[in-house]
Amino acid sequence: MRIAVFHPGAMGSQLAAQLVAAGHEVHWVPEGRSTASVERAEAAGLIGTPFAEAVGSAEVVLCSCAPQGAVDVAKQVGAAGFAGLYIEANPLSPKSLEEAQAVLPEATFIDAGVVGPPPKGGPSPTHLMLSGSAAQQAADLWVGTAVTPMVVGDQVGAASAAKSAYALYNKGKAALAVLAFELAAKHGVTDALTAQQVRQDAESLKDPALPENLTSVAWRWGPEFDELAETLDAAGLEGDAARGLRQVWTRLS
Repeated sequence: MRIAVFHPGAMGSQLAAQLVAAGHEVHWVPEGRSTASVERAEAAGLIGTPFAEAVGSAEVVLCSCAPQGAVDVAKQVGAAGFAGLYIEANPLSPKSLEEAQAVLPEATFIDAGVVGPPPKGGPSPTHLMLSGSAAQQAADLWVGTAVTPMVVGDQVGAASAAKSAYALYNKGKAALAVLAFELAAKHGVTDALTAQQVRQDAESLKDPALPENLTSVAWRWGPEFDELAETLDAAGLEGDAARGLRQVWTRLS
């Protein structure tokens, strides 16, 4: 199939590379993108194409970008009259998903969320959660690749909820570890904290450099926690918990 991907970031480029490996023709739009994006796209085997051509001839559009840009991408693709399969692979709240779907009236909208590392093989699987009326059709695109699709429901929102639930645990744990290291450092007891790594489920306390190491992703994880907070609110749960942890990413970014 002919597929257009927005945009080839660390995750999007690898999802697209697996589509190329599966025999699909995958395009991207280089205009306005960074040198790093160009390098990732070339390494993934993507075809640089002007926006109108990329979307106009695509059967599938894959949107995998930072969550703060997802609705804008949907607006652009919808304004071009796209009527194929649109895979929204960002961790969005119910409100943001509704906005994205509303601006794509002609498309078949698939909710998606990625759990795990960029798919390159290895012991840790990359699960692509999918939901919506054509979720299985989307899953079939990655058959035989390093991506493991998981159809989690036939309603838009189920895949994002599955991704959000794990992200809240996994990245929330990282935010707590950052705070723990910073508190320990303030009092000169970092060694006493890292000594607790031997305890069950305390692996996050191994490396005191964790706060510094996470600065490179904080700009993206912060907006993800904004979406998480809204998702929790919509479920009648404590969205303020995610808002509090969001401040860690705000400061690190």
